[in-house]
Amino acid sequence: MSLIRYALLSLLAREPLSGYDIKQQMNDRFAPFWKAGSNQVYPELSKMESEELVTLISVEQHSYRPARKVYEITDIGKTTLAEWTIEPKEVEKVRDDFLIKAYNSWMIPPAEMIERLKDIKVQHEERLAIYERKMVELSGQFKLFDTSDPNFSSISVIQFGAQYERLYLAWCEDLIEKLNLSLQQQK
Repeated sequence: MSLIRYALLSLLAREPLSGYDIKQQMNDRFAPFWKAGSNQVYPELSKMESEELVTLISVEQHSYRPARKVYEITDIGKTTLAEWTIEPKEVEKVRDDFLIKAYNSWMIPPAEMIERLKDIKVQHEERLAIYERKMVELSGQFKLFDTSDPNFSSISVIQFGAQYERLYLAWCEDLIEKLNLSLQQQK
């Protein structure tokens, strides 16, 4: 089964949602670490419905908007998601274009590389801010050690994202410092 299906099931396991709501929550909850195109959501929901992973529970009709179909995860969907969640997995390989660029930084004047690092650093600072806002938003919504609360696992993933961004920022700062030392030695 494709990863998009597990992402959809992950959201629907928390609450029934329309396709539109799913897209909004994917942009809100998953965007910093995983993306899905909006053109993927509706076809996957249709396939998942035919496979009995989700069921259509209502159609909301507003006079000036298209109908909104609201989906709910089925018991088959919950079982499938739970089995996938505990399935062994190899460690993912990091694919970051900027790391390849940094690998070639020896070819670039230090001052230019510092500017690129500063640009990347700003992007990671923005992501960290998103994670930190999410942690504050969710932290008051659950009991700290209630592992059956979906917010428990949500915060866990958000904390990982924040730690990753802090690590990336520290790496950028370290490389900038080394490049600045190189510039000082060249003078």
